[in-house]
Amino acid sequence: MSFDFIAIDFETANNNFNSACSVGIVAVKDNVIIDRKYFLIQPPTLEFDDKNVMIHKITKSDVENSPKFPEVWEQIKHYFIDNLVVAHNAVFDMSVLKNCINEYNLEVPHFKYLCSIPISTRACRGEGIGQSLKTRAEHFGIELLDHHNALSDAETCANLVIKCIKLKKRKSIQSYCKVYSSLPIKPFVDLKPQTYLKIGSPSKFNKIVISEISATTDNFNINHPLFGKNIVFTGELKSLDRKIAMQKVVDLGAVVKSGVSAKTDFVVVGIQDKALVGASGISTKESKAYELKSKGHNIQVVNEQDFLKMLYI
Repeated sequence: MSFDFIAIDFETANNNFNSACSVGIVAVKDNVIIDRKYFLIQPPTLEFDDKNVMIHKITKSDVENSPKFPEVWEQIKHYFIDNLVVAHNAVFDMSVLKNCINEYNLEVPHFKYLCSIPISTRACRGEGIGQSLKTRAEHFGIELLDHHNALSDAETCANLVIKCIKLKKRKSIQSYCKVYSSLPIKPFVDLKPQTYLKIGSPSKFNKIVISEISATTDNFNINHPLFGKNIVFTGELKSLDRKIAMQKVVDLGAVVKSGVSAKTDFVVVGIQDKALVGASGISTKESKAYELKSKGHNIQVVNEQDFLKMLYI
């Protein structure tokens, strides 16, 4: 059966992208979810990383009697015939899918895929918001019932896309993509997948909850150049962990924001993963900052070295 699009989400047992331990699939027709599938998967090895278990709550005992990926693939591969596939942070889920296919020497399907981050960015009306599924769902008023359950996340991703289509008064994802022709629709066969999650690289669950970072002092130096400033971080820092950097600026009286807006004072740019931001190496946050600067807003885009000079002034 042909669908408007398929939304998919994987959870993994460890940092290896062939270690899928669950998958959720949601099929959309005429902007309505009409089919849902969820499977637990036994990975090639039963090595579960504690960090992964803490996130998705799936353990070795949950999957040791579950089917391996080839058996699951037999039940889901028809979804990938002549259908557009969408995922949130698609490079992760597409890499997991391709690594699982390669692990068992299965035939690589021919389909095109698209990330729901740029889809929803087009519907944000210029607002700088975070890119996580949770943040986007909250922004668009979409309920996320069980975050990091693969089916729940796939359904939220599908609802996010449907919401964007309706907000922009389009009939389908296909007409939405025609209007926003710059959306990066890519052939799955051409994907050069990541094979494991690099330590320190961003992932769909390795997110910093900014609301949990609060000042550890109320004795601020009001003359510090960062006092009272709105700061956005993008990319990974070499000198210190990004969460530590955020804590330091909050303790100086600054405010850390998840997205760039006209009220942003500084955008701190670290090392970008081109697999996530594209060949340009410029993230959506940095691009938004330059766009606002061109419109006369006083936003400073600084690299890590300049940020550290300001931090320790």
